[in-house]
Amino acid sequence: MNKTLRILDQTILILTFIIFIILVGCLSILPIAKSKSYYIKETNKNNVEAILEEYTFNGIKHQHYDKASNTYQSCYWPKYDVTKQDIEKAIDKIIDYLYHSDVTSMQFQILTNDGEVDFFSNQAIEHMKDVKVLFIGGIRLCYLCIVLFVLCVIYLIFRRKYIANSFLKTYLITVGIFILFGLLISLFAISNFDLAFEIFHFIIFPDNSKAYLALSFHACDTLTNVLTSEFFMHIGIIIGITFIGILFLSVVICILLHKYGNLIQTKLFQKENKKD
Repeated sequence: MNKTLRILDQTILILTFIIFIILVGCLSILPIAKSKSYYIKETNKNNVEAILEEYTFNGIKHQHYDKASNTYQSCYWPKYDVTKQDIEKAIDKIIDYLYHSDVTSMQFQILTNDGEVDFFSNQAIEHMKDVKVLFIGGIRLCYLCIVLFVLCVIYLIFRRKYIANSFLKTYLITVGIFILFGLLISLFAISNFDLAFEIFHFIIFPDNSKAYLALSFHACDTLTNVLTSEFFMHIGIIIGITFIGILFLSVVICILLHKYGNLIQTKLFQKENKKD
C-alpha cells in the first residue's frame, strides 16, 4: 500500500509540474496574441500600409498555385489607398474572431473605386477557421488545466510530508527538460525560421491540406501582408523568452524557498529543543 501511494504521489507531483508548464505556455501565448497595441506596433514597424498598397491593392490580377486544392487561384484587389484605420479594423476583426467563439467571421468590406470589396481572401477566411479551432481549444485547455492544477495542489498539500524530500529534485528535472527543449527549438527557429515555420504548421495541422492551405498564400494576400513573417518571428521570440524566463524564475524561487524553508525549520527545531 505504501509503495502504491509513493508511486501515486510521484505521478501526481510530475503531473502537477507538467500542468504548471502548460499554464506557463498559455500565459506566454494568449495575452500577447490578443494585444492590439502589439499588433499595431508591429504593423507600423513593418510598414504594412506600404506593403498592402504595393503588393495587394495595386489593381494587378495574379494567379498562383494552391497546394491545398491542387489548382491555380486568382488573386486580385483593386487599386486603393490603404489607411491606418483599415489596418486597425483588420486587427480588431482578427483578434475578436480568434478569441470569441460566438464571432462567426472576421470578414469586412472596404470602399474602393470598384465598389465594396472584401478585405480578406477566401483562403484567409478558410485558414483562420482552422486557427480559431486551435485558439478556442487552447483557451478551454487553459481553463481545464487550472482546475486540474488546483486539485493536484490540494492533494499535494495533504501529502506534503511524503513528497517534501523529492519535490525540488522532481521539479528541477521536469522543468529542466522543458527549458532545454524550448532552447533547442528557439535555436533551430533562429537559425532557419522559414523551415521552422513550415514544420510548425505541419505539427499543429496534422491534416496536410490544412497545412498547405496555411503555407500557400500568394504575396498579394492581405492576411499575410498584415501578419508578415517578421510579425511571427518577433512574436515567437517574445513567447520563447517569456516561457523560458518564467520557468527559470520559478526554478530560482523554488530553490530559494527550499533553502530558506529548511533553515527556518532548523532554527524553529533548535528553539524548541532549547526550551525543553
